[in-house]
Amino acid sequence: MDTATVAATAAALGSLAGASASVVTTWITQRMQTARADLEWRHRERESLYSEFLAEASRLAVDATLHSFDRPDQLVALYGLLSRIRLISSDEVLKEAEGCVRQIVGLYQRPNMTADQFREALEAHALDPLKEFSAACRAELVTLRTGWLRAAR
Repeated sequence: MDTATVAATAAALGSLAGASASVVTTWITQRMQTARADLEWRHRERESLYSEFLAEASRLAVDATLHSFDRPDQLVALYGLLSRIRLISSDEVLKEAEGCVRQIVGLYQRPNMTADQFREALEAHALDPLKEFSAACRAELVTLRTGWLRAAR
């Protein structure tokens, strides 16, 4: 082989290697960005769903302590949120959400509290059907955030 052919072949192979490295680097970067965006979207979706559930369950828990169960349709929104939780959440969050709903239904079956009894129950921390659910949500969101940070590296 003459030196011109060797030099041309070496230049072509060098250009090919450089271009391949650039393509592979771009592909890896794009995959990382897509994975990070997906994790961030899942985190926001769950955070929003859990906030909705907490707001509705809180409203119903207070209503259940002060009023009797007059209309079953009051629970429709809560059961809808529970079904959405079934779709995307971990087993632990689902278990706690179902327990929360059971506690709220149970509160409706108890005699109504007076305003003073309600205040005393709150002060004694005896009335918090959302505590375990919110703790499970927090743990799941921290786990998701940790996964997101790992994917960002």
